[in-house]
Amino acid sequence: MENAKIQDYIESSQQQWDEEYRSNMWSYLSDITEYARYSIVYGYIRKFVADEGILDMGCGTGILYDMLLDSEKDVYTGVDLSEEAIKIASSKTSKRFHCGDINQYVPTKRYDVIIFNESLQYVPNTPSKLLEYSHFLTPDGVIISSLYSHKNTLDPDYAMVEYKIEEMEQCGLFDVVDKVSLFNHNAGLKWYIHLLKKKS
Repeated sequence: MENAKIQDYIESSQQQWDEEYRSNMWSYLSDITEYARYSIVYGYIRKFVADEGILDMGCGTGILYDMLLDSEKDVYTGVDLSEEAIKIASSKTSKRFHCGDINQYVPTKRYDVIIFNESLQYVPNTPSKLLEYSHFLTPDGVIISSLYSHKNTLDPDYAMVEYKIEEMEQCGLFDVVDKVSLFNHNAGLKWYIHLLKKKS
């Protein structure tokens, strides 16, 4: 890939996200079409979550939170740029969701699992940002990433995601513990889900 021609990330603003959540643009994320993707992410959570819990960066309205066991909800923290999304999520529980920018947020503790569920598209220099967050993992902690692969291979976002995956896998900072490609045949949608562990 000619890296110079590939955009590194999608720029976005809190105002834009708030408007999109108010217009229900993202309500489809709770459809059955998305369920298999969330199920894979949740399967990894179940495998690795322990006492220090889960940090969900780009949590949206808390769809992943809804899937958790009560004991997992007790050790969950969700962060999203959109105040509107956090308002909806916080109606489920008042203390687990916070408004914050993925590019500037600094965790206040260590976690067993840090999740980037369709949120790395908004992060420049993906390996560097993942490394920053990895400092807030427990010794056996893992990062879970889900990235949507656009249907239109000519879409610049398609190339961006492919490049991000290449960066994650080849930067030398992380072991790829597992990698899943998920294809929804009914909707023609594809995702890449990575389970990463910081190299010691």
